[in-house]
Amino acid sequence: MTKRTSTWIAVAIVAMAILLAYNFYLLNKTQTANEDKAEPVKPFYTMSRIQYVEKKLSTTEDALETRTYEVVFDDKGRFRTEVIDGPSEGTMAIWDGKMFREYNADGKLLNETEASKSVSAPRPFLSRGFNEQILKFIEDGDFGQVEGEADIAGNAADVFVKKEPSSTVPKEWIKQYPSFFDKDDNAEEATYYVASDRSKVLGAESRNNGKLFYSVKMQKLETLDTFDPNWLKAK
Repeated sequence: MTKRTSTWIAVAIVAMAILLAYNFYLLNKTQTANEDKAEPVKPFYTMSRIQYVEKKLSTTEDALETRTYEVVFDDKGRFRTEVIDGPSEGTMAIWDGKMFREYNADGKLLNETEASKSVSAPRPFLSRGFNEQILKFIEDGDFGQVEGEADIAGNAADVFVKKEPSSTVPKEWIKQYPSFFDKDDNAEEATYYVASDRSKVLGAESRNNGKLFYSVKMQKLETLDTFDPNWLKAK
């Protein structure tokens, strides 16, 4: 795809990566080099239970799929993430500080990767890097002014909308998703829901010609007083 020069693409590449990478979970950053040389990445969330809903284009049909995820973090940012509703319900991934492991709905180990302290989030949306980048764009005025207000998972949020014309959409997208992408005319719009205290990003949406093709929104945010070590073990 031709590289777009807009700020929107610089930010939305995270959502695009999620959309196009048909792996179930993404590592924010994995170091497989010498553990002693790996530079730790400070996790963005610790001692938290988070539920979020993701809607994205199906890999098999011209339609959106909806999944609800639950993620629990301990005090070091280690985590377990699981699909609790939607396609692939029951699949999960765990990072215990040493290994990142993926499991299917039956609890069968599908993949494991030796990982360093640099694994800090199960999805870019929950990573420190993503949140800090969005907040910096807002601070620098790259998203313009607040377009409205919303309540996301019980948190007050400001709504920012970034509109950009787009002359190039991957041909495979046009072919596979004709109801979302047009052969000749595409206009994209990104919406970000940012906590009013500017502490975190609570949601993001991508639309083409007014039609939603990707979204992720917090559904529940909970601070944990204790963490059960068994959460970092397969069921």
